[in-house]
Amino acid sequence: MPHGFEPQRRLRIFAFDPWTAIRPGNRNIREVTISIPSEQDPIDRSSPCLGPSGAYLEVVDFDPTTGQFYQPLDLNSPEVLFNDGLTPAADDPRFHQQMVYAVAMETISNFERALGRYVLWSPRAPDRSGTDRHGYVGKLRIYPHALREANAYYDPAKKALLFGYFTLDAQSRSAPPGTVMFTCLSQDIIVHEMCHAILDGIHPHFIEPSNPDMLALHEAFSDIVAIFQRFSHPEVLEDQIARTGGDLERQNLLGALAQEFGQGLGRSGALRDAIGGYQDGEWRPHVPDNTALSRARGPHARGAILVAAVFRAFLDIYRHRVADLFRIASGGSGVLRQGSLDPDLVTRLAEEAATSARHMLNICIRAMDYVPPVNVSFGDYLRAIITADHDLHPEDSLGYRAAILEAFAAWGIVPEGMPVLSEQSLTWPYFEEAALNNDVTEDQLRGDISVLVTRPDKLLERLRSQDPKGDGDLIRSLEADNAALVTSLNEALRERIMATGNAARAEEMITAEGLLGQNLLELEFTAPREVIHHARKFHARLFWGILVKQPSALLQTIGICLDTAAPRTVARSPTNDLPDMEVRSVRVASRQGTRGHFEREYVVELVQSRDGYLNREVQKLADQGQAAEALALWNKQSPFFQRETLTRDFFYRTGCTLLIDTRSFRIRRVIRTPYRIDEDAGLERVRAQYSDQRRAPSNAFDAPGADPITNFAALHRHVDHGQSHAGGW
Repeated sequence: MPHGFEPQRRLRIFAFDPWTAIRPGNRNIREVTISIPSEQDPIDRSSPCLGPSGAYLEVVDFDPTTGQFYQPLDLNSPEVLFNDGLTPAADDPRFHQQMVYAVAMETISNFERALGRYVLWSPRAPDRSGTDRHGYVGKLRIYPHALREANAYYDPAKKALLFGYFTLDAQSRSAPPGTVMFTCLSQDIIVHEMCHAILDGIHPHFIEPSNPDMLALHEAFSDIVAIFQRFSHPEVLEDQIARTGGDLERQNLLGALAQEFGQGLGRSGALRDAIGGYQDGEWRPHVPDNTALSRARGPHARGAILVAAVFRAFLDIYRHRVADLFRIASGGSGVLRQGSLDPDLVTRLAEEAATSARHMLNICIRAMDYVPPVNVSFGDYLRAIITADHDLHPEDSLGYRAAILEAFAAWGIVPEGMPVLSEQSLTWPYFEEAALNNDVTEDQLRGDISVLVTRPDKLLERLRSQDPKGDGDLIRSLEADNAALVTSLNEALRERIMATGNAARAEEMITAEGLLGQNLLELEFTAPREVIHHARKFHARLFWGILVKQPSALLQTIGICLDTAAPRTVARSPTNDLPDMEVRSVRVASRQGTRGHFEREYVVELVQSRDGYLNREVQKLADQGQAAEALALWNKQSPFFQRETLTRDFFYRTGCTLLIDTRSFRIRRVIRTPYRIDEDAGLERVRAQYSDQRRAPSNAFDAPGADPITNFAALHRHVDHGQSHAGGW
């Protein structure tokens, strides 16, 4: 399993934004030292690099505004190795590199511990030849000084994080005007952008604003991780608990994000705060409002409500865990005497807060395996959180799920059309529950999955023998994937053998036949990440091959339409005229339960796509296959912008996530979108969403049908809360 007992490297970072940290009351928590697995550190110093570079990340410190490269930081130099890194300094570009690398690696480690598998970046798009041999992305690039503006964002096309810097003006309420502020020195901003990149690797369709919650979920999830990751720093936690008397509902730095950035743009406080905010110049705690979501517009405004709900649940859990400590310390009254808290009490309160935060962080991350692969709402995410925790901790002895349910309901975040809210109603259905109305079993599919996992060579042989019309393309794709898998695995094996000095063994390479006689998904915890990338792709194609042969009743149960009568706007398979189905991912999830046991399952994501048009008459003609007539109607109604070919206005996507037991190969849970790809009711909801976006002011949702990969830059240069911000993020 990733990150078990590897040697650790320690690096120093700013605990809070630099000007926040140097204030008199914060100097004791100016910096913290964090540990990252040393096996991910740069080890090949034979070629020049432009900053810290490891298995996951590559820091390139080039400043396009000045046209210069800054001196690279060598993490293996004695100056760094023996001093837990460079001393935090806002004016040292080498420390800027250390800061982004250390915080980014800590974020990756937290995700891998929660998910029980390696983090992979979203693959590159196929090249012009239609192949994706360059699809694997080994390293995410980080540019600490990429922009001369108040912004920072993840760029899916470049597979990079770009951080900006800017000069404060007279509006600044933090550092003096004229001071240069670097977003790469904000721990919150680094974690936030890393989460965008990691989430894009898990769910690439989440950057499509198909409902009001999609981009808001991206933003809120990134803020949630940034907040709870801060609770892993004991010295910071103890300091804030001592200041608040153990009452984390009072104003403190733990729930406030990007303090310096927000104040540098002229705000009274942090850019976003999960606990409270300033009203008429006075800080006040957030009061839950179950109607707030109906009024919120824009991803940041809606996302802030989800963050507030999650943090409210955390506070309830924390209060429950420390109630006995307050009773003991107060002689039974629960009310502490005036004055400073006893240091031992502070330590114990901090331990309980850290434990609660760690559990909440793991729940929120694991929930991303329990959502549909497309078109997810906040209500779906609530169901995912409840189900993920229920499956791992059925007893809920500390009341985590009860607190989460109460907090979400208080903020009006509930699944649509669910009249009764309970843990039982919120958990996603087991396969048997989903299949009740279709009178179908999964026996055939279970047997096929067993063969797919344990003996992929047998399944490949069966597909070759069947070779129905058009399936030759599938076989060729499988063989190409297999060749890539063998090549990447042998390259890794050769490196390991050569490292032992036994050059003779370097010829003992793996053959395709030998590789396919084993469970390739078990490579998840032992092979390099590139091998995992190819293994997942290979299994995804195999899963497609067995799923298209399943009975229609089973496909209907999981929300997949392979009916030839489906609208012509539904994407078709290149191998036949059936509706296409993308097996987005086949991956392993491994999680440790309350009693120390490990639960493992396969997570399979299925997605179908359909071209959507804002004009219903154009949609009707296109659905019937009358493309020429649909184009003529579109041009007639848009005389100032003529099209030569019929082009969709937006994507309508539906899909399903299947959770499959690794021992029995049975489908445990079915997590699907409420509509299938051929159901116009679902299409109409997405059309209404894009129509609203077209009428809204220009922002991150601009232009229905626009390439979504540009959204993050615009999303962090936003118009939200009814006021224009002179900056981004």
